[in-house]
Formats: sequence, C-alpha cells, structure tokens
Amino acid sequence: MGTRVPAALVERLGEPASAALVEMLDENTSACADHVMTQSAERFERRLVEETSKLRVAMAEMKGDLRQGMTQLGSDLRSEMATGRFELLKWAFVFWVGQLVSIVGIVALLLRTI
Repeated sequence: MGTRVPAALVERLGEPASAALVEMLDENTSACADHVMTQSAERFERRLVEETSKLRVAMAEMKGDLRQGMTQLGSDLRSEMATGRFELLKWAFVFWVGQLVSIVGIVALLLRTI
C-alpha cells in the first residue's frame, strides 16, 4: 500500500523485519478499511430501512387522509344535491299551484259569464 519504513528503523530492525513490519501494517490497514466499510454499509442499510419505514407510514397516513377527504367530499356533494333537489321541487310546486290557481280563476270567470 505504499508504507515506507524510515532508514533508521530499517538499520535497527534489519531488512527482513522491516519488510514484515510493512506487511503487517498493510494488512492491518486493509483489515481496518474493510471493517470501516462493513460498519458503514450496515449503518447505511439500517438507516435506509428506517427511512423506508417512515416513508411507508407517511404514505399510509396520506392514503387514510385522502380516503377520508374523498368520503367527506362525497357526503357534501350528496347533501348539496339533496338541497338542490328540494329547492327545485319547492319552486316547481309553487309554479304548478300558481298555474292551478290561474286556471281555476279563468274557469270560474268563464262559468260566471255563461
């Protein structure tokens, strides 16, 4: 990995020991990097699962709110249609009663003149 042993240490340890030291340090560095990567991957997976769970809960809440809103909207629409139908029938009744009164008046007037 590019670990270099200082010259003073090579003189003190000797060439084979220095090479073994470099090999040991490289192995430890590699093992440490692998360990860090494993922990990072596990932490990422755990965080991903947590966020996915939060997203699913939020989507379920939104789905419930949407259904409740649609139910309320349908109820309001039915209520408005019933009110409109009642108003229409009321004015139709007033119109037909007015027509009946005017026809009775005309018939009564014709009967008096005969």
